[in-house]
Amino acid sequence: MITRRLLIPIVFVVVGLAGRPAAADPAQDAQTFINDFGHRAIEALTEKNISDAELIKRFKTLFEEGFDVSYIARSALGRFWPRATDDEKAQYVPLFEDYVVTIYAGQFRDYTGQGVTAKSAQVGADGVIIVFSDIVSSDGPPTKLEWIIGNVDGKPKIRDIKIEGVSMITTYRDQFANEILQRDGKIAGLINALREKTASLHANNG
Repeated sequence: MITRRLLIPIVFVVVGLAGRPAAADPAQDAQTFINDFGHRAIEALTEKNISDAELIKRFKTLFEEGFDVSYIARSALGRFWPRATDDEKAQYVPLFEDYVVTIYAGQFRDYTGQGVTAKSAQVGADGVIIVFSDIVSSDGPPTKLEWIIGNVDGKPKIRDIKIEGVSMITTYRDQFANEILQRDGKIAGLINALREKTASLHANNG
């Protein structure tokens, strides 16, 4: 059975990850973006006998190419972002990226060839494009995905993923808010927690 924990890296890997000129039809361009270059990403991240360090390096490159990392990091901090100092923001954003990359890169060790195909796309609020797709599995019904895609410097970038209606950003926002509130409302507490968790993950990937 595919778990939601495994779904995130699976949907990361099949994304079209190369920046391309915008087409006349933004929705069609976004749909093509999701479908394109999937084989290149899968080959890079599921190659046999690569080290954990190399896997993380490759995942990080793909993540930065295909995702609006700074937007996702800000949105994940939610209402606490405006409260953060410039120094806290400077620490948090790269730490958030390192945390996400380290968590999900390792999950590709469990990748068993599930496929994702974009089915349709539509223009949503604020000019973002929503691409609808399914993860097809041999042991259950398809899992519904929605990719939220924005335009960054003329290139499509993923800003959120919804799995069966559950937003990746909302999931992190709730998690991080709990972390902060458990630490007297201090963003520095979250930063320290992320740093410790990421260091532990790196050590385990050793």
